[in-house]
Amino acid sequence: MAAKKKPYVKLQCAICKNINYNTHKSKTMEGKLDLIKFCKKCRKRIKHKELKK
Repeated sequence: MAAKKKPYVKLQCAICKNINYNTHKSKTMEGKLDLIKFCKKCRKRIKHKELKK
């Protein structure tokens, strides 16, 4: 029997609201995912937040 896959999330720039990254989230993690990533549209390193499904 195959193992269950990790939840799949999209990351959105906090300033321009552009969806830049797709990633997997740990099953044990509680709450929303916040990471500092590079935004191609803003051309800066900015906080990216997890989108609602």
